Parts: sequence; structure tokens; C-alpha cells
Amino acid sequence: MQNYLLERNDTVLVVVDIQEPFLRNIFERDRVVTNAIKLIEAAKVLGVPIVTTLQYKEKMGDVIPEVAEALPDDDERIDKMTFSCCTEQFNARLSQLGHNTVLLCGVETHVCLNQTALDLIQLGYKVQLAADAVSSRKESDYKIGLEKLRGAGVVITSTEAAIFELLRDAAAPEFRNILRIIK
Repeated sequence: MQNYLLERNDTVLVVVDIQEPFLRNIFERDRVVTNAIKLIEAAKVLGVPIVTTLQYKEKMGDVIPEVAEALPDDDERIDKMTFSCCTEQFNARLSQLGHNTVLLCGVETHVCLNQTALDLIQLGYKVQLAADAVSSRKESDYKIGLEKLRGAGVVITSTEAAIFELLRDAAAPEFRNILRIIK
């Protein structure tokens, strides 16, 4: 039986394309940004590695300032032209980290997140997606993307559920810092 609980020593948080041109018309933009930042901040507290991607940075720019501020100072964003994040550089970074589970957040659910998750499954990774930290321009595409990914074996979770799974124990020294992030 597969273990669906996230483990902090085996999980990588992947932040996908949270750039202004994509966010302008995103369904529930504020929800996506707020929850992605919570995931990033919790990952930093818990020592979970973060990999950030950009879609065509030269034309679309960097991540939005709020996300850039939350990311670690040494974050090396991976620029891509493909919809899937699974480029040679991205795959090499994941391989170097040596973790087997990927937790996804960002945009858009039915395009970049969909193709990335499906490629990651093909590469042998366990994939989870924080449904409240992703979206699409149209609500219908967001919902269809979630359905398709669930059917393909992606575990659909929430920001808070993922963070508490990574924390695992109220006696953990990081508990107080995590509570500040959640609230």
C-alpha cells in the first residue's frame, strides 16, 4: 500500500511559473499567491528543498515580488520554454536532491502543472498537488485539471494538510514558526 503522507526528508516543493502575465486573469489569484507563499515559507522552516520555474523569463519576467521575497536568497530559478517543467536542467536538479516526492504549486493547473505532474509520474516520482495553491484562467480548466491529475495518480491535497504532514509533530521545534505561517 502506498504511503500518501508527505515526508520532509523526501519531498521537494516545486513552484511553477508564478509570473505576472500568467496571474493577471487567474481564477482566485489571491488564494493561489497566499497559499504558495505559505508553502514556500513552511518549506524553508522545515528544510524542504524548493525548485522554482519560470516560463520564458525574457518575455514573461520573474516571479511576482511577493513570491520572490518569500523564496530563499539562493533560489536559482529554472527558465523553460516547454509547458512541462521536466527539462534536462529541472530533472538534473531533482535528481541531485535525491527526493522521491514532489509537491506542486503554481499555475496553470490544466497546462504546466498537468504536463509536469504527468511527466514526473513517468519518471517514477510520487506527485502531490496543493489544490488551493494552484489555478487556471478559467475555473472550469482548473477543475478539469484537478480531475485529470487525480485520475492519473496525483494526490490532491491542501496547503495546510501538506504543511502539517511535513511538520508531523506538535512537539517539533518548528511548530511555533509553522503556526505563524498558517495563521
